[in-house]
Parts: sequence; structure tokens; C-alpha cells
Amino acid sequence: MATETLTESPRSQRFESHVAFDNIPLGESTEYNPISFTLNYRHAGFQFRRRHRTFMVGVDDNSYSDHALQWLLDELVDDGDEIVCVRVIETQVRLTDKAYQEDAKALMESIQSKNMQNRAIGLVLEYAVGKLHNTFQHLIKIYQPSMLIVGTKGRSLDGVQGFLVNRSSFSKYCLQYSPVPVVVVRPNEKREKKKAKRAHDPSRQSYAQMLLGQPHEADSENSSVYELEPNLTPDEEAHRVAVAVGLPASYDPTIKPIDPMTLLKSFGRRSTPDVSRETLAIVSKGGVPAEKKSRDCDESDSDSDGEFELSTGQQELLKKQRLHSMELNEGAALRAEGRKLSSGSADSDEDPPGGGGAKT
Repeated sequence: MATETLTESPRSQRFESHVAFDNIPLGESTEYNPISFTLNYRHAGFQFRRRHRTFMVGVDDNSYSDHALQWLLDELVDDGDEIVCVRVIETQVRLTDKAYQEDAKALMESIQSKNMQNRAIGLVLEYAVGKLHNTFQHLIKIYQPSMLIVGTKGRSLDGVQGFLVNRSSFSKYCLQYSPVPVVVVRPNEKREKKKAKRAHDPSRQSYAQMLLGQPHEADSENSSVYELEPNLTPDEEAHRVAVAVGLPASYDPTIKPIDPMTLLKSFGRRSTPDVSRETLAIVSKGGVPAEKKSRDCDESDSDSDGEFELSTGQQELLKKQRLHSMELNEGAALRAEGRKLSSGSADSDEDPPGGGGAKT
């Protein structure tokens, strides 16, 4: 069905009736069937989606209950969602009296009329009989809703009166014992009245005003506890930042540039060596003084001469040639000696066994 057709059609015709259940005549509840009369309606454009959500809301004859249902339809539900409306009758219903069915159908029509934005949703009405708290707990286990929405009168009483009133408050019971998230909807007039009262309260202060009126702990004698970082000068802080980031030395104020004039002055101020009188006399006569070396210098020179020998490339080449000729001569001598030994062993093998004696 097109969207234009749905918009032009009356609201009562936009919802289609589906399977209904009446378990009230049995008088006993089971695990999945409470003592209730169930009505199931779906919008003509309703379709199940993967992100399908189920909401549960309590409805009765009070105005704040209607406000909670209207807030749910306007602010929370979307196309494809399902709303389970629960109406609990704590008084016993006569089995022969079918007035509860007419009551439930009239309540369903009023719920459908509140769908002012024409959302494609599903509506389920559980017209149950029994205790209020136990019935809601039972229905939550059956439907497993994503959220429970309840209304409240908006009272905030203190003392004994507040204890007696809140003890029978159903919204407070849901906040304490509901296994699913709960939204408590207050009436608009109550909320606006409370907001205006807070705004015109002369003793009410903002958080900034509260801080200005009282000293902070950091300003007390124990303020040293809050000093997590040491007190650093700007140059030291810049030095740490330059080291951490790896900046050049020009960004580090603790590194001063070198002055070349100071270096030249320091070199010019070197002390001159002491000159003996004998050296001065020789120089005055036009001679050249002999160089004197200390014992330490002589010993170091001798050590250096013994450790390091300087030679030219030609000398190294001659040494290699001599070593090569010596190796050749030694090889020739060894071969000649080997020949002599081999020839002597051959002569001894040719002599007869009885030979070698002197002839007479």
C-alpha cells in the first residue's frame, strides 16, 4: 500500500487485527500465558526489520499514563517497532461477564488514535488480571522488551510522607527491580513548574559560583602535594624540549655560541719559555744556541727509534730478492743431499754377502 493511501485513510483503518487470545476464563497462568486478554494489531505498512525493537509501556486511567504512551509514540519508536501495552486489573473479573473484552477493544482504539505521526508499528495490548508487580515481571520474561516506559505523578516528597507515598510507587519499583532499562516520564507541566522554580530560586548557585565562594585545596598549606612538576626556568624548559624533540643547537638557549675573539686572546696570552743567560750571550755574539733535549725526550726518541724502522720500497724489494735466492739455494742443497743418499743405498745393495773382505 502506498504512503499516500495510508495518509488519506482514517487512523482506525490503518491498523489490521491479528490473532487474539483470551486466557481469562481459564483462571490460571502458565509460563508463557498469563491471565489476560491479548489483542494484536499491526499497521498496514508494518514490516519486520533486522533492527526490530520491542517496547513495553503501562497504561491505565491516569493522565500521566497517557502522557508516557504519547511520549513513547512521538520520541522513541520508529517504523518496524512493536509496542506492548499492559493494563492490569487487580480486582477479580466475573467469568460470565464479557465487558472486559469491550473495555480492551476501546482501549486499543484510543492507543491507535495516539499514533499522530502514522508510524508503521505493531501494537499488542495485554489486558491482564492479577497483582501489578507480578504481572509485569511475568510479561517482561515473555516479551523481553528493549525498554520499559512508565509514567509518574511527579511527586518529590521528603520525610515520612515521602516514604509512605514512594513505598507504593510503581515507577520506583520498576527502577529497583526491573531486569530491563526503565524510562520514567514525568508530566510536562510538572517538569516546567519545577524548572521555573529552580530558575527563580535566589539561593541557587551555579558550579562556577560555588568554586569562587570556597578556597580550593591547591591554595591551602598542603598545596605542595599538587606540585607534580618541578619549577623550571624558561631556558631549562626550552632545553628539555629541544633535547626531547631533537632540535638543532640554535633552538637551545642554554648552548651559547663560541666567540672567536676570546679564543684568539687566550692563545695570545700563552707564557713564553724561559731563556737562560748562556743562550742570550751566544745570541748577542751572533751565534746559534744548541738545542737541548731533556732526558725524557731522549728516552722517548730512542724508544720510538727502536719501535719503528723506516725503509724505502727499493730496500724492501732487495730484501725479498735475497730471501728468494736463499730459498732456492737451500732447495738445491737439499736435492743434492737426497741424491747422494739414494746413490749410497744402491751401492750397498749390489755388494755380495761374503764380499767386502781383504784380498791376499
